Amino acid sequence: MEPPGKSEFSNSSGGRLDCTATGSPPPHVSWLTLEGITVTEIPGLRRILSNGTLLIQPFPPELYRQDVHAAIYRCMASNTVGTIISRDVHLRAG
Repeated sequence: MEPPGKSEFSNSSGGRLDCTATGSPPPHVSWLTLEGITVTEIPGLRRILSNGTLLIQPFPPELYRQDVHAAIYRCMASNTVGTIISRDVHLRAG
């Protein structure tokens, strides 16, 4: 399941991008930045759930970060057979 090409959210509610993949062997889902860097968790701002969901947590305005809250992400699913990368997902706090 590929995430939508655009997602907007408010700082008070947070946001989420879902990405799932099936295969044999089961693929591992991760997230990349537009530059191809693996996305990591940032305590209090961004989490990656075990099911592949990228979760942007609610945040106060002073913790806004453009590289987290107004960024382009890509979902990547990979196993020993191969790798597939989603379309660009434009995420923006509104």
